[in-house]
Amino acid sequence: GNMRLILCERQDLAEPEVTVAYREMTTSVQRVSDYVRYVDQTILCKKDNEECGVLINDIFYLESVDKKVFVYCEKEVYGSNYKLYELEELLSQAGFVRVSKSVVLNVEKLTGIKTLVNSKLEAKLSNGESVCVTRKYLKDIRSELLRRNKG
Repeated sequence: GNMRLILCERQDLAEPEVTVAYREMTTSVQRVSDYVRYVDQTILCKKDNEECGVLINDIFYLESVDKKVFVYCEKEVYGSNYKLYELEELLSQAGFVRVSKSVVLNVEKLTGIKTLVNSKLEAKLSNGESVCVTRKYLKDIRSELLRRNKG
């Protein structure tokens, strides 16, 4: 059956509160709860030398280029002072997974993985971009996808 959404305005709440009631844990329930958990969490980034918080759920992937880490959203790109492995650890619970030596990907934004001629792999993202995937990391991606698609 379909998921029902019940919105209820309450003056006694200091902050929004989300209750997810379910009979069994399904993919949809898991995705909703993961989304809620990270919906307003941000990581500190830089754009034009100004610091700003970027919503974790808006991030498509992180890439390390010449020891600098860049944060790619749908259209914007930010700089970061974190190291790639630090962000990978920080965001692993939010469905981010390493796909190559220099890229950590948000599995939520993945629409498919394509095998290219030279046995290289390419991850297609929901904003039309694609990122190279190293075979070595394929099982990590698969297990993250399976973890998110249980049910």
